[in-house]
Amino acid sequence: MAASSLRPVQPIQQRHLWEQIADDLREAVHSGELAPGTRLVTADLAERWGVSRGPVREALMALENEGIVVSTRRQGTIVGTPSTVDLREIYEMREAIETAVAVRLCAQPDLVSQADLRELADLLEQIGRQWQRNDPLQGRKLDFAFHQRIVDLGGNSRFSTIYRQMLSQTMHHLKGVVMTDYPRVGWSTMKDSHERILAALVAADATSLPTAIAEHYAGAKRVYGVPDPVD
Repeated sequence: MAASSLRPVQPIQQRHLWEQIADDLREAVHSGELAPGTRLVTADLAERWGVSRGPVREALMALENEGIVVSTRRQGTIVGTPSTVDLREIYEMREAIETAVAVRLCAQPDLVSQADLRELADLLEQIGRQWQRNDPLQGRKLDFAFHQRIVDLGGNSRFSTIYRQMLSQTMHHLKGVVMTDYPRVGWSTMKDSHERILAALVAADATSLPTAIAEHYAGAKRVYGVPDPVD
């Protein structure tokens, strides 16, 4: 059989070394393996991965741009400290992006296929199963995948990139500010709002979808004790 007769496949994606290191560090922060305030010493990290310091520096810069590590004059690079003030700003950014995408998706319903809607419905089912299995971290990741997928459907690559960074920051700040409630508070309190978002998206309802998104974030801020802005 000639090679040209093989079925088409997705192009192989070769990722940079610094991206792989950034992924590992991000996961360590999100899981709590690297606690807030932990120093991230370039030389030590390079030794851990058996690489030069260059890729480690690039990974740390990426995570700093992402907002989960910070550079200080005295301590160098450290894991950032979560706060409800930061979480409020992150939620405001996420809501703004999702609302903008919602307007476009309702105006152009052909951007959303039946397969897309089935994928979103399946994600909601998977989230519920993970919470039932007492795996809140995986449930949270699937929850974020649901929101990211909606944003991606809008077709704005910059929205998608910024939103992905906001999700990483959400994971960091949310896990820190509600540490004692993190395994307990979650899907049981937010399930209905997710389902309302999906129902409005299915209907391409230009009134209900932004409203459902706004109600979702208002509920999330109430559940997690996020303060209102100071006038």
